[in-house]
Amino acid sequence: MRLWLPGETVVIQELWRNQLWAARPITVVHDGGGDLVLWCPKGTVRKVPATPPTRQSPTARHEWFADLLTRCDWILVDSVWDVSTLWLLREDEWHAVWVSYLDSGEHWGWYINLQEPFRRTKRGIQTMDLMLDILVERDRSWRWKDEDDFEMLLTRGLLNSITAERVRDEAGKVLQRVERSEPPFDGSWSHWRPDSTWSLPELPDSWASL
Repeated sequence: MRLWLPGETVVIQELWRNQLWAARPITVVHDGGGDLVLWCPKGTVRKVPATPPTRQSPTARHEWFADLLTRCDWILVDSVWDVSTLWLLREDEWHAVWVSYLDSGEHWGWYINLQEPFRRTKRGIQTMDLMLDILVERDRSWRWKDEDDFEMLLTRGLLNSITAERVRDEAGKVLQRVERSEPPFDGSWSHWRPDSTWSLPELPDSWASL
């Protein structure tokens, strides 16, 4: 497949058991084949899973995730992205690093999203969020996020022990880079700005096609 050009819109599709879990339009900043840099500005409209209106949703977030992933009966609804983020992905890695920015354009911090390695498609890439995340502040202090979601996947048998160990190992390796202030945690993307001619990315008509 060809490399994408800066400014092109591609689609990130998340798949669970060969079913579309989420879809997001995103702007290409750089495509080096094995390295992808993507831009998701605040205000981008994406598709996210929701409980069908025919039944009641569990109140606890981790129960809600597990319930949908077990039943595989979710519907997709619009959701507006609320934090401008630059996505840094590398081929075969089980995570993406999001560089977050305030409305002023000032660098806010980093977000480590543990996920399946991405696969290229004609429309963009496919992956799946594995729920466990790490928030990294500008001073490189960090904390876990969504541990309950991750543990619930294990408890319900939705994630096997081999995959869970791979995710934890990946998290440990990335945290070593954080603590050593290695790229991208060295501030190398702190002053980056998007092209002023880029508009909000929009999902194409084919966003749901796998």
